[in-house]
Amino acid sequence: MNRLKIKRSSLGLMICVGILLVIWLTRLIGIDHFPPFIDEMIHVHGSELGYTVSPLFNAGLGRQGTIWWMMLFQAHLGSPVWISRVATVLALLPGVAALMATARFAAGYWGAALAGLFFLFSNYHMFFGRLALADPIAGSAVMVAIYFAARLRQRRSLLDALLVGILLTAGVVAKINVAPFLGVPIAAALCLHPRGKINLRGQVIWLAVALGTAILLISAFIVMLRFFGYDFVTNSVSYALTNRGSASISGTVNINRLISSIQMSFDLINGYLGNAVVLALLAAQVVLLLRRQFYLVLCLFGPMLAIWASLIQESRFIVVPVALLLLGGAVVLAQLIGDRNRVVQIMAITIIGVWGGVQWLPFAVAGVNQPINLPLPAADVDQYINSDAAGTGYPEAQAFLESYNVREVIGLVSNCQAFRYLTMGHYTVDCPALNPNGSSIPKLVDLMNQKRGQDVFVLVQDIPYVPQTVPGELLTVIERPGNGPAISIYQLSVP
Repeated sequence: MNRLKIKRSSLGLMICVGILLVIWLTRLIGIDHFPPFIDEMIHVHGSELGYTVSPLFNAGLGRQGTIWWMMLFQAHLGSPVWISRVATVLALLPGVAALMATARFAAGYWGAALAGLFFLFSNYHMFFGRLALADPIAGSAVMVAIYFAARLRQRRSLLDALLVGILLTAGVVAKINVAPFLGVPIAAALCLHPRGKINLRGQVIWLAVALGTAILLISAFIVMLRFFGYDFVTNSVSYALTNRGSASISGTVNINRLISSIQMSFDLINGYLGNAVVLALLAAQVVLLLRRQFYLVLCLFGPMLAIWASLIQESRFIVVPVALLLLGGAVVLAQLIGDRNRVVQIMAITIIGVWGGVQWLPFAVAGVNQPINLPLPAADVDQYINSDAAGTGYPEAQAFLESYNVREVIGLVSNCQAFRYLTMGHYTVDCPALNPNGSSIPKLVDLMNQKRGQDVFVLVQDIPYVPQTVPGELLTVIERPGNGPAISIYQLSVP
């Protein structure tokens, strides 16, 4: 009997490792085909400045851990888009493994395998997990913390508590937006008791170590940055609470706006996973509640209340919540079919395979072959494909300039670093600072006049805070998807 159990465990482990490998490989195929988004290039450029200026440069953005992670791979030295995105997938994999391990606690290897399959076929994570953003990197640390906190169900280990605190710190340092997940150890202490025996003193000590470690380390990090003149907190927190002073903090407790945020999240997740799947996953959360399995539900909806209350709603902010939604669905389904006969189990796997083939596979193929036509929700199409922050239009500009003798390009475009990294090694790209209030326009005009020459070109985006006239010849206008701000290419004339 023991040999059979060991054999099944070994088989389950091999299947889970195989699913992880498939997730890794599918995320790598054509990973650099989607045009680079401005936040990705901020991270790559931040890592470059970390080497050339200071490792603490840009610490005020609230994503310093992500920039340090990029520094390890030196993406700015060659193939910046490819390397930075692969580094992000690499950082996300421990989180996926932790997600599967957490499912195994609740529903055995069936739960682990289903959690892996659900993540594999998640269009949401297929998109955001392949971009060099801070959210999947910070989210991975949080998911590993959720795993170590879940171990409280089996044992009360202060080492686990210490690891939970360290991992939550790593997540916050990578991106401060995951701070609401500091509630994870509270959820664990309330819901998980080793072998079902309640020991109030032991739970309080475990919680104090986990939460205390996180608060102590995060506070030390913030104070250390303050000592060097950097404010890690204000930029992101004021953005979430008051939209950097343009709104009242009372807006975070506005019921109508909270309902609107919930509806927005529901529509967004529907856009990636499909209405039927989202409803089934929400039903799974209800089943967990009925079974008094509160831990995962609290880890999901506790932080989501803080996210919904934020004045700024971005689809990339919910990497962990969507993963937990999938995790809950995997656990419930595994508990339903784990002890059933083979026919029921095969039917369940078949349904999941059909879901992957019908919904995920076309999405994945489009991401490789036609990234501009990815079936994203409308809000994400506007932001990641059509907006001035998107990287669309730059490959066409690069191709157009190949027939000219180019020494330097001045980029009067929002996402100039994207063009600089795409053309690295071919010519110099100057990315002057653009102030959205228009105050930088006189300096930009002076810059173009100083560098006038037939081997100097200018990219000008149709945005209001760049000069409207260029001292040179207009060569072409590159239209962008969705009537996004067009890019004009000028060749500067000799003075």
